[in-house]
Amino acid sequence: MRSVRDAVRGTAAALSIAIAICTAAALRASAQRRAPRPVESELDIPPIPGDVARALTFGFRSLLADFTLLQAIQLLPVRHGDMAPEAAAPIDRRMFRLLDYSVEVDRKFGGAYRFAAAALPHETMDGKVKGVRERPDDWRMGFLLGFLQSYYLRDFPAAARNLALSAKQPGAPPFVGLLATRLAAQGGELQLATSLAEAMLAQANEESTRKEWQDRVDALHVERDLRAIEDAAQRYREVHGFPARSVQALVSAGFLPVFPREPHGGRYVLEGDGTARSTSTERLRAYGLTNQFEVH
Repeated sequence: MRSVRDAVRGTAAALSIAIAICTAAALRASAQRRAPRPVESELDIPPIPGDVARALTFGFRSLLADFTLLQAIQLLPVRHGDMAPEAAAPIDRRMFRLLDYSVEVDRKFGGAYRFAAAALPHETMDGKVKGVRERPDDWRMGFLLGFLQSYYLRDFPAAARNLALSAKQPGAPPFVGLLATRLAAQGGELQLATSLAEAMLAQANEESTRKEWQDRVDALHVERDLRAIEDAAQRYREVHGFPARSVQALVSAGFLPVFPREPHGGRYVLEGDGTARSTSTERLRAYGLTNQFEVH
């Protein structure tokens, strides 16, 4: 009798284990069916090339461009900031394809260009340059391109040129031109910065705006003078073998034609290491050569 009961218990245990295994397998299969497909396997851009689709939309190109932009926007919440590069790469690739297709269908689609600059700042700059070329009337295009060039590429001259173009467009806020002049001064494009500041000063109507641009013109003149002093100090040291003691020494030795006038009422000082400074104002600089970007 005991052997029969033991056999029944063993059979029941084996049957329970088998049922559990089958249930787990069924649940796993159901979960796999319900799980979202990998990003790369989902339908992204239509199978028709963008330039062909543009001709076939019969005036409804903006509708198709909006559709692919909305698909790209839906991908943004999936991509977390702390996501590993190998996990984020397929999402970025799909988002890039969607946005590139969107502007291929509608080359004037400013929303797609702006979203691409914000969502994919590390991607190729070709799309951002295309946005500036296709929408020169939108100041945000040049501003976004200039910001990315300065922040990520540290290409201050190129950034300054794009910001300068942006500052001249209708609706551009005043800070765009001010930022352009700082970046131009930082990147060595001092003539570009001065020309932009003087043009903005000539166009300014409000007294507060005129004062702001006059201050910027004066600051650029200070930067011009400081660079001339530092260049003269370097040549003085090369000729004499020791540093000049003052700006007046550079003038007396013929390395500076005249003692430059500081426009803010201060004076120029030559430091022992050959750098020059003003006693009344700081130099124009765009600080951000490490991890942060600040304008002072």
